[in-house]
Amino acid sequence: MLPIFHQVSGVILVVAGVIITPTPIPFGLIMLTIGLALLAPYMPPLQRAVRGIRRRWPRIDAAMRRHRDRFPPIIRQTIDKTHPDLAPAE
Repeated sequence: MLPIFHQVSGVILVVAGVIITPTPIPFGLIMLTIGLALLAPYMPPLQRAVRGIRRRWPRIDAAMRRHRDRFPPIIRQTIDKTHPDLAPAE
């Protein structure tokens, strides 16, 4: 039941984030980021994209590792599954 809730709320946040992004205050980007983080454990293509971002920008990777323990379990799972040194998800 919880994975379905994560996926539904992730899709809602992504759609709302895309709609709200053009506004002057960047709430849409925050909503988009949270929505993608909720969807990443369930979508291998999204995991590969996040892994590529973490490889390309080591500072983002370092920040994710540094703050990993502060996040809820689903976000920690995303951080673990998208570690840049792991093989791509199949």
